[in-house]
Formats: sequence, C-alpha cells, structure tokens
Amino acid sequence: MEQVEIAVVGGGASGLMAALTAAEEQKKQRRPVSVWVLEGAQKPGRKLLATGNGRCNLTNLHMSLSRYHGETEEARAVLEAWPPQAVIHRFRTLGLVCREEEEGRVYPNSGQAAAVLELFLRHLEGLGVQVHCGWHLRQIQPKGASFVLFPEEGEPLTASRVILAAGGQAAPKLGADGSGVAMARALGHSCTPCRPALTPVRCQKKQCRALQGMRCRGKVSLLADGRRVGEETGEIQFTEYGLSGICVFQLSRLAAEWEETGRLAGRRVSSLVFSLDLTPDMTEQELEALLRQRQRLLPNIPAEEALDGLLNLRVGQQIIREALGEGASQPLNRITAEACAAVARLVKQYEFPVAGVMGWERAQVTAGGVPLSETDPATLESRCCPGLYLCGELLDVDGDCGGYNLHWAWASGITAGKGATRRDNDSGKQSQRKKPGAPAKGRRSSHAAHR
Repeated sequence: MEQVEIAVVGGGASGLMAALTAAEEQKKQRRPVSVWVLEGAQKPGRKLLATGNGRCNLTNLHMSLSRYHGETEEARAVLEAWPPQAVIHRFRTLGLVCREEEEGRVYPNSGQAAAVLELFLRHLEGLGVQVHCGWHLRQIQPKGASFVLFPEEGEPLTASRVILAAGGQAAPKLGADGSGVAMARALGHSCTPCRPALTPVRCQKKQCRALQGMRCRGKVSLLADGRRVGEETGEIQFTEYGLSGICVFQLSRLAAEWEETGRLAGRRVSSLVFSLDLTPDMTEQELEALLRQRQRLLPNIPAEEALDGLLNLRVGQQIIREALGEGASQPLNRITAEACAAVARLVKQYEFPVAGVMGWERAQVTAGGVPLSETDPATLESRCCPGLYLCGELLDVDGDCGGYNLHWAWASGITAGKGATRRDNDSGKQSQRKKPGAPAKGRRSSHAAHR
C-alpha cells in the first residue's frame, strides 16, 4: 500500500493551491516533499480553465466581506489573512504577472487561464508533487493517526493528513459531482443545503422568446411579494427562457432558494419577480417628457419606434407593443398622454415573474456546503475529524461575480495547505477523532496517473 504524508482530494483551483503550498512548506521545513493530488477527471483544473471566460479572473481589488454569502463571519479570518494584494504577490512569487482591469478585476497578464494552470503543474512537478488523474475516490477511512483512501479501482493509499478540495456541484460537465459533500458527511460533518448560484434565471413571460439574444444596461430589482430583496446594475441579457447577465447572476442564489423552499430569509413568498429599470439615469417623469418631445419632433413615425436610440431597438419596440397593444402601429402624434405615461412606467418597471433557475449545468458556483464553523478558522482543519482539512467550493462560502470565488479558492487553499504542514500535526492528536458516519458511495472508473 502506497503511503504519503498529505493527500489532496481534488485537482481544481483550491486543491492545486493547497498542494503547492503544502509542498513548499515541507521544503521550508527541510522535510521530504510528500504530497499527492488525487483528481477524478482525466485532467486537472478543468473548471479553472473556464473561469473568466477562459481569462481567469484571479481576484478583485475591491474585496469586501459583503461580496460573500453563506458563513461569511466564519470566513473573515481566512479572507483577512489573504487579501487581494497578498494573493497577487503569491502569484508573482510563482512567476505570474498580473494586471488590473475594470471594476478591480485582476487577470494574468496573458489573459489566459491555461497559463495559470500550466504554472501550477510546473511548480508541482518541480517540487516532486504527484498529480494522479482518473483517481476516483470511493471512501476515506480513518485508521489510527492516519487515513486510508480507497479508489474505485486499484490499490488504496495511506495518508497522514487529507485536504478535501473536491468542489461543489456547479458545472458537472467540468467534473463537479458533489461527492466532496458526501465524503465530508461520512467523516462527521453536516452540510447546509446546496443550490446553484451565479446562474441564469427562468422567467414566466411569453415575450422572452421575442427578446432572445438582446442585451441592454439597466438596474435589476428582485421583488418578493412586491418587497425589494435585492438590487444590481449592469448588462441584462434576454434569453429564450428568461434573463441572464452578471447582474442577474448576482441575484440568482435567492431565486434558487425560493424555487426549492418557497421562502426567502425564513419568510413564505408566493411570487418572485425581476423588475427591470432600463433607464436608471432618467426618472419616469423625464422619460414621459422625452416621449412628448418626440411626438412634436417626429409626429408621423410609428409609435413603436418612439424609444429608438434610447433603448435597444427590439427591446424598445417590444415594450411599446406591450404597453399600447394595437396602438403601437399608430403614428406617434396620435398617442395620448396616458399612453405615454404607460410606456414610461413599463420602461422603468419591466417585470419578469421568476419560475426558477437554470440549474447546475449553467451554474458557476455552489451556494451552501460544509459549515465553516465545523473547521478551525486558522487552519481549516476539521473539528469533527482531526487531520482532515477542507477548502474551496466545498465549504459554505460563495462569492459574487468578479473574481471573488477564485479568491476564496486561493485563500482557503493556502490556509489548508499551511495548516496541514504545521509541525504539531505530528503530535498524534488524530487519535481523538469522532467516529464518522457511513462512507459515501462513488462511481466506477479508471485509475490513471497524470504526468
């Protein structure tokens, strides 16, 4: 049976950072590097390659705890220990040049996620870290002061410590399967409900298909039984099924919670509606005045063209058709003051009743997971199973769009990697473990090595 000091389960962003940090710490301590990365997919970092539309939004200089959801107070220690500048410096020490772009987003200077992944793999190889792909983990079993990791096929592995970085359920095509939660539960942890986050939203509006493919900027409010529970500004994308775009993504975790439970913040909600303000820089009265001015300047154009130049052409025409019905085909000078007011009101309150979210296939991250309160905030070591460390998307922390989720992956990966290599890990405290629950079942697959 193979033996290793640290086994990192998961070859995504947090797992690669945890493995690299652990190996560097072992080297600093003048100990042999003994770290394995166990990845179920045939290649590591598949989701990392897709981040930032393939450009890898590493972090965000506008970091704030308010950008995170879940157990945010418990995440404070990790995020404060590794602020954006510290993460950027960490990458610089690895040889990666970064640059800041709009809204504080930080990318590799090459604008290529592949460069970040290749950097990790080169450093891991140089340190002697073994990256095993196609290694489908079936069970983690504590045994004395160690762990035995059983793959679906092949020989088991013994590890002194385990870093669980198996991710969440978002983007299953990139390898996510939720197995990390099952493993954590088998080792004594609980789990808050997991739901898709940063995902498009399905809406109950027949006009969605007519607007498919259109984009415009605006303010998006999420109304729960008419009460505003969230608000974002940015580019709105209309799809055949509903709404998309970053401003919609930011509010989608609430839509997912409502779809599953019918509640928000513990309150029963009968209807959830996205209300779009497509002219956030103009008041409703200013918009009415503009329409009356156009009546005087362009009296003979069809009414449905009254918003041309102000809104996306097709979006503006669709709004006027909804507001005026058959009157949309009349000359603009025949439209009454009441009709102008109805158009202005719809531009400022264009409503899309929510049906639900698009689900795991289209989600970027997982909301929910293993509570951080079940870990030591200084090391992310499990309070339920000493010698086990957790990091990344598996934990109950998810961030907004803009580099916040990758930042959490780096910060938590560094924390777990350092924690797993502390000298007092050899003190034998693993013998105090609680008895875990039943092991999680895995999927049958091959066991292959990468590099």
